[in-house]
Amino acid sequence: MNNIIFILLSLFLLSSCQTTGIMSGIDEDWDVGFYSNCQLPKNSISTIEENGNKFLRFQLKNMQKGGCSSDRKKRHSAPYWERAELKQSNFLDKNSTYEIKFKVRFLEGFKGSRETFFQIHQSIPNCSTGPTTMLKFSTKRLRLDAKRNFKHHANYYSNIQIEELINKWSEFKITYDGKNKIINVFLNNNLIFKDITFVPLPCGSPHIKFGIYRPGNKYTPNNTSKVDFDEIKVKKIN
Repeated sequence: MNNIIFILLSLFLLSSCQTTGIMSGIDEDWDVGFYSNCQLPKNSISTIEENGNKFLRFQLKNMQKGGCSSDRKKRHSAPYWERAELKQSNFLDKNSTYEIKFKVRFLEGFKGSRETFFQIHQSIPNCSTGPTTMLKFSTKRLRLDAKRNFKHHANYYSNIQIEELINKWSEFKITYDGKNKIINVFLNNNLIFKDITFVPLPCGSPHIKFGIYRPGNKYTPNNTSKVDFDEIKVKKIN
């Protein structure tokens, strides 16, 4: 079954026009399904195999606008938004606590402004709102954004620079407490964001998004960014 899933996913990702489609886990190291809810820029996602291990690679070049309707609009101080991103195929329970783990390898880029690589979003049809939490690099520093009200996020900076993580696998672990609205983030077993509160919208449904999502720039070209993801696992704690 895993081989069939991998073949179907490979055919989808390697097609000349990367449109929306349902995806399952890449191999047995993944226990969550994902799909592209917006059209993807051409050649922005590919399946890679190294030493028998399969994972996903995301690559985003300058002016590769996302396929979501909001990506073509001027918003949040950007003329448009660039995006190569996948969305979880089911939802997290609003009042449960989860442990979310994933491995990531940054290969290139992530030196610009607000380059997000992981989100816990909540927007669904008839409830359009922003993510509750986002992990990103902004001006080379790792940052967590947490929703503080309907319109705004609070920004929390770490001391971790993108250069520390380039070309090596790292593991993130997130404890997401939906009942008490608290998130903790570990990087390689080190706690880097502790007991950060967030404010969800009651009509939303939390779910994971991952890849590359960043503001466009008409005057200063964005660098090419490239990142690998593997072993995304979600476990309900209570």
